Amino acid sequence: MIDTSDILSQNIKYLMVKARINSITELARRLQINQPTLHRLVSGEVKDPKYATLKQIAEYFQVSPIDLAEKKLHELDEGHELPPEAYISLQFNKVPVLGNTQLGVGGLWSDTPYSVGSSDGFIYWPTKDVDAYALKCVGDSMMPRIKEGEFVIVEPNHSYNSGDEVLVVTQDGEVMVKTFLFERDGLLHLMSVNEDHPPVRVSRESVEKVHYVAGIAKSALRMY
Repeated sequence: MIDTSDILSQNIKYLMVKARINSITELARRLQINQPTLHRLVSGEVKDPKYATLKQIAEYFQVSPIDLAEKKLHELDEGHELPPEAYISLQFNKVPVLGNTQLGVGGLWSDTPYSVGSSDGFIYWPTKDVDAYALKCVGDSMMPRIKEGEFVIVEPNHSYNSGDEVLVVTQDGEVMVKTFLFERDGLLHLMSVNEDHPPVRVSRESVEKVHYVAGIAKSALRMY
């Protein structure tokens, strides 16, 4: 039996490479599709995608919805290889897990010094940010986007734009992951990762850190 969700995932990734689109965030912005929805499509979590969504993606890349969902596009393009500069170079680094900091209700930030190789472990992740770190999620406050036990990979030296997911740390040490909307009149306008929660506004003066969230890692990727 053919796993169409796997074919769809491979096709979207292939088309992103051809179009030189480097992230799900960028693709979601171009398509004007909800980023978590697109992430679930690309990760293969969605087994029965809506036709309207398939059509929107297919029209952007100028392919048919049927080909997008059911055919291996890289095989259809056989004989039309991409130039070397079209491929994305990935560099995997050890991203430390900050064991004293957790995401979720009641989660608090800790600036305790951390060294790779301690019991907190690390995650191999493609990042160019030498200061990248990972945080573990507890509870279900960020479901379904981030499941309990999964890790968010944070790149503090990466800039963020409207529509990007960010880690927000308040002066009180509260830690949360939100979708950044915009900043106006001293307020950060944020959308909750859990779609059941309403958007929030946070005073810039009460915020200690706003860092770019580069991705979500499964718990099985943690190493020691």
